[in-house]
Amino acid sequence: MSADFDPAADFVQITDHAETVTLLRRGAMSVDAGTVIHNALRRALRSGEFAARNRNDTRQFINSDGQCIAADTNWHLPAVELDKPPSIGDVIIDADNRRWTILEIDLIMLRTRWRCLARELSIAHGLDDTVTILQAEYAKGEGGAAEPTWRVWRTGIRARIQPLEVQVDVEHSARRTASDYRIFLEEDLMLDHTHRIRDAQGTVFQINTVTGAARLGELQTIEATKI
Repeated sequence: MSADFDPAADFVQITDHAETVTLLRRGAMSVDAGTVIHNALRRALRSGEFAARNRNDTRQFINSDGQCIAADTNWHLPAVELDKPPSIGDVIIDADNRRWTILEIDLIMLRTRWRCLARELSIAHGLDDTVTILQAEYAKGEGGAAEPTWRVWRTGIRARIQPLEVQVDVEHSARRTASDYRIFLEEDLMLDHTHRIRDAQGTVFQINTVTGAARLGELQTIEATKI
């Protein structure tokens, strides 16, 4: 073997079908804040292989009883392209704008690659809707009170909108039907009463409560009412 052998460079040369991805640190709100990696490699994960690796691991992964599911894969990231190691909870965004949440990390191949077990939450949780987040901008109305104008804040957020129940309210002697929904979002966003959610059909939902991800690999949950 040559004395000047460089395994980090060798990884780039021998890898087939390398992908350009973005590594987004946990808590970052914008893809622009991520690190672009030009030579990432996606590796399929087999159920038997995953079970063997976790035989003595008491952790249980969502919807899988500790086994891998169709939404799991191994990403190999060349260490030479990162200024600091990836962390559990970071997100890898692939060329199709799919978001892979990192659940496990190993440094392999003579410390030249970070192998990241990651889960695509929109597949794992059946997120088949796409929503837009609206945010209120307040200005004084004709009566002097602050009135909101709803502007687009974020678009293209993968979600699942699930009806909860239908209630009949009496308001000013008029009866109206209010539908309550539970909305699951792929991204963990800072949302409050100044935000609303609009689905692909134009239906708008008022946010009542927001619950952050209970643990890694789960989804932000919102209780909302259809306006």
